[in-house]
Amino acid sequence: MPAFPRRFFLMRSGNRLLLFVVACLIYYAGRAPFIGQWDSFDYLKQIVTHRLSDLGVGRPVFIGFNIVLWEFLRKIFRLVPLQVEGIAMAEIILLGAAGVLIFARLARQLLPPAPCRLAVLALLLSPMYALYSGFVMTEVPMIVALIAAAVILWPSASRHQILRDAAGGVMFGLAVGIREQAVTMGAAYLWILWSRRAGFSQRFRSIAGFLAAAAIVIVGPVVALYFYDPSAFVRRMQVWLQAIPTGQMHFWKNLQASLLYTLAICPAAWLATLGAWINGRLQKRKRVKEARVRDSQHVNDSSVGSRISAPAWGAVCCLILPIAALWRDADVQIHPRYAMIALPAALIFCASLYARWAPSARAAVTWVVVHLVVFGIAQVGIQPFRYIQVERREYARLVREAVPGEGLLIPGGYSPIMDYYRALGERPQWQILWSGWGWDSRTAETKIRNAWSRHIPVYLCEGPAGWLYFEDELLDLYFVFRHSKKDETAPGLFLIHPDY
Repeated sequence: MPAFPRRFFLMRSGNRLLLFVVACLIYYAGRAPFIGQWDSFDYLKQIVTHRLSDLGVGRPVFIGFNIVLWEFLRKIFRLVPLQVEGIAMAEIILLGAAGVLIFARLARQLLPPAPCRLAVLALLLSPMYALYSGFVMTEVPMIVALIAAAVILWPSASRHQILRDAAGGVMFGLAVGIREQAVTMGAAYLWILWSRRAGFSQRFRSIAGFLAAAAIVIVGPVVALYFYDPSAFVRRMQVWLQAIPTGQMHFWKNLQASLLYTLAICPAAWLATLGAWINGRLQKRKRVKEARVRDSQHVNDSSVGSRISAPAWGAVCCLILPIAALWRDADVQIHPRYAMIALPAALIFCASLYARWAPSARAAVTWVVVHLVVFGIAQVGIQPFRYIQVERREYARLVREAVPGEGLLIPGGYSPIMDYYRALGERPQWQILWSGWGWDSRTAETKIRNAWSRHIPVYLCEGPAGWLYFEDELLDLYFVFRHSKKDETAPGLFLIHPDY
């Protein structure tokens, strides 16, 4: 690679701290103004109350680690429960920035210096990665753990190989304990071990060590939770599995959404790579002449990084299989974050092709410019979402102040937020009529009428985007409240009087 890009993308140890600081600043500036998404408030509530998540097997590693961190800092600094938001947010931001450094090490192992630097910059400026590095969610911690597992497993030297295989298995198991989706990357690590180990016996030992360590870390908490309360464990798993919308009718929509979101997780990398390919086709003769120069430069450029064995299988295991696993889950249609698990592989894939098709200094600068432009456009595009988040934050505060005592709240999309306040002791007398998975119109009407019979105030929350995705539930409530009187006690908050 020419001298200018080499200096421009310098990634020696002296600049790693700078890269970490820049990543922290970017992710801090783009942090969610209202914590994040639905799951975020569930996680915060579960951290404070020491209860595992209702998702999957409970996200034991993510919740457990945060419980320890929260209790440690709470006792030292005498924090109140609502301050758990800041602690968890800071943790995710730091993990997101650390993930960039860990990915840089992985990229150096897989790629020559030029595409390595391109890939690292692409992760730093991935709009989706930056967004979720400012959310209290499991995606970024999961990805960081998966990258760390790959960094540990990739070296092929025989020294301490068994220990590395076991350590890689432990990191993979921790990733699954952070978010169960990590299990779809299992084939990727089997490919790494098969391609990076020499001979059948060495491959067998490495794979066995990896699988044994991963199984202990994954299955251990599951077995413990099952024996602690078998009926509750089975019931939670049934509810979770039944709540995942699957079926043939969703397949094509899921396929389309997963492909779209695979592009959306790193749009600049895909666009730049496509542009390099098109430019190469249009200037085929020129590329042939430049190939000789590129080959001579590539001798020195490839001294760092190792040759990737069976790259086609690597693409299948690291990029295609994790996305194909989403084709049976209709939630992928509304959650682009599900595709983030393929982000590291997508960046390695794009950066390697781009550096091959466009090896010039100008092309390296073009990669930077494209990423900066796309990142800027993404930040502008996300402003309406941030504005809604700010409105939602202010509305939640308004409800908390307007209903200081007992009440049955029907909050729609605010359900986890209001239950978060209840569980943390801010409003312990609140009852929450949840929207979402467990909604049933008859059960909802029964709970409302029971509250009225016990003279408990019933409040309907109609804050910003409060019933987005829950329009059917709002229609159910219309028939329950059609003969009732509504008093607006605060903007968007209605006290519903009984119809008898």
